[in-house]
Amino acid sequence: MELQTISQVSKAYDISTRMLRYYEQAGLISSIRNENNAYRYYDEAALRRVQQITILRKLQIPVKQICVILDNPDAAAVVDIFKQNIAGLDSEITALSTIRSILDQFVQELEKLSHLQLSLDFLGDDSVVKLTGALSLVQRNVKENYTMGDLDRAADVLNRLRNVRVVYLPPMTVASAFYNGDKSEKKAWKAITEFIKQNSLLKIKPDLRVFRFDHANSTGQSFGHEVWVSIPDDFEVPAPLAKKKFLGGQYAAHVLGEDGFVTYLGLQDWINESDKYQYDYDGNLLRCDPPIREIDSFGGIRLDPEEILNYCNYNSSRLPGPGMGDQIDVLFPIRDYVASDDTPAEIPGSEDRCGFKASIVTKNKFRIMGFTGIIKAESGGKKCQKGADHHCVGCGNCGSSAERFEYEIKTDGRLDILNQFRKPGAPLLGFGSHDMDSQLRGGTRRSFCLMESDITDVQAFMEHRPYIRTIDAAKWLIFELTRTDYFDPHGTCMRLGYTWNGTIAGSFMVYPEGKIGRPDPGDRAACESVVYCWYPVK
Repeated sequence: MELQTISQVSKAYDISTRMLRYYEQAGLISSIRNENNAYRYYDEAALRRVQQITILRKLQIPVKQICVILDNPDAAAVVDIFKQNIAGLDSEITALSTIRSILDQFVQELEKLSHLQLSLDFLGDDSVVKLTGALSLVQRNVKENYTMGDLDRAADVLNRLRNVRVVYLPPMTVASAFYNGDKSEKKAWKAITEFIKQNSLLKIKPDLRVFRFDHANSTGQSFGHEVWVSIPDDFEVPAPLAKKKFLGGQYAAHVLGEDGFVTYLGLQDWINESDKYQYDYDGNLLRCDPPIREIDSFGGIRLDPEEILNYCNYNSSRLPGPGMGDQIDVLFPIRDYVASDDTPAEIPGSEDRCGFKASIVTKNKFRIMGFTGIIKAESGGKKCQKGADHHCVGCGNCGSSAERFEYEIKTDGRLDILNQFRKPGAPLLGFGSHDMDSQLRGGTRRSFCLMESDITDVQAFMEHRPYIRTIDAAKWLIFELTRTDYFDPHGTCMRLGYTWNGTIAGSFMVYPEGKIGRPDPGDRAACESVVYCWYPVK
């Protein structure tokens, strides 16, 4: 067969010449160089490879996996790769099928009520009120076939971030504007944009980079706002701006979406699920000189900057933001994931310092699997139907919503399922956590679960459609308690010199015997039985 040029192959297979060069750099194909004209030529073997690559890419197989497939004579290894991709597609197909079925039911119910007509002036039309009632009816009918858990799982699969990049930011000198108090973000942004204009910085340094970040704790409380612009090393920086060194480092990056909160949570989940990276809990505040000063606040602060991309084409008269056509990257500091020794070390004198026996441990990434519910915020416990002064243990009619959720999983068999699949000696976990779904619904998440490694048969357990979450590698304080101890985990860990690691966004109660809930006051042995609190710290 006659050799073909890169342009001929590009046209024949509808692949850009740039992509063909990329395949060659990746070692997937090879070309023959002509000494006279330095052109790339491809022989019959290379063209067969191009055809195979094209088919595999259309099947959504990543280039890295294609390298393994085409260079691996072991059919079993290739089959495993295909199975992995099939599993990923299955989860998306299932998620889309769930949402489609729910929408179908909505359509069927609304078609029965098609006599309701909305006028153009719908805000004042009584039909809106009727339609709202109709949707409530639809919701009741849908719940007969699908639970909110089904919809949550489907949304979780489809809302995962698809285009996370791992980037390295080089060291650079920056001019920093920091303000706290009212309108701190606007003040910091104005100070930097004026500094850029007054010094014609775009002409002096056309490759300048602009970053912004909140000095905020894990609950979102702001303690000021800071904006950076990169400058030449010898550039003078007038007060109140400050000259700093940004030491750079490795970051997980994603374009800030319309809903920035979703992007942040999605990026956090991506890091948790990654088997290559973990969040840089310990080093993120040290990535600039002088270091960002930690604050004595719930959860400390985090340095998760946002970079304003292509600043030279940006309208600097206003604050940048999603939905305005701005290109903004969210950046989470990460480091390579390294498996650690998860042997707890007792903290000497912890009982004298905080009132409880405590240990510190660094745990590897692990997955939890179990059952979950959204616990609504409430001012007090619900009164029992047996009488205003009656308060019984775990009857399901009184106590807080958290206690009522405990009662539900005890009575509907879910606690029995957890204990059925729990390995001998393994603890049952109660995970109180925050996530996007729980916060949007005005509460927190409560889960009763097992570590995946503590489940006797994961495949059989999956048939019960459990809630699944990966917990990032982190340091944990382990406190030993009794079931009746009053325990303030944040204040207690602060007395030991630690701060809550808000990136985990939750903590565990650990029940060695698999029993949950408040014990009967008359059962002395149950009241004095030992439980543990795992509290993520930095």
